[in-house]
Amino acid sequence: MGLLDRLLGSKKKVYKDAMNGVDMVRVGLMYHLLPECEVNFGKDYAVPLVAAVVNTVFSESPSNEKGRSFIQNEDNLSNVRLVIEKGIKPQVKLRQIITDAVRVKCTLSDTMNTNLSEPDFIRLCREPIDNLKRLSLLIPGGNMPDLSTFLHNAGTFMQACKSDLDYHRSK
Repeated sequence: MGLLDRLLGSKKKVYKDAMNGVDMVRVGLMYHLLPECEVNFGKDYAVPLVAAVVNTVFSESPSNEKGRSFIQNEDNLSNVRLVIEKGIKPQVKLRQIITDAVRVKCTLSDTMNTNLSEPDFIRLCREPIDNLKRLSLLIPGGNMPDLSTFLHNAGTFMQACKSDLDYHRSK
């Protein structure tokens, strides 16, 4: 294997590891929001609501028709905004891990795709940051966090939120 192949391979591994970290933050956020949403909205409604909240925070579209239909309902959108306003916005540490995850995702999307068109750059890199600003969730600072620190924090966050969810469910 030549040097270029090793460099490309390690670049792909870094990207994969980083995106796994972003996914850990997404999952951790779901675990974090689920108990309170179940109490406030009911168990059946909480799961699609939390999925819609996470998709909204991370500027992502629903992955299925059920999710697309859910987010088109104005009452559901109001509840998404309410959960963001009451369940995420007041918590600085939660906003920090979300901001870090979005910065990692945006920075690496740009770095890994050297031939991004302007519309793709806006969609992948600028819109997610602008969205966090619009939602008043962005922690100022502007730089992507150190990747190993981010991965550690993402894993710790997900595990803590899962433990908390398990605790709530065992009561």
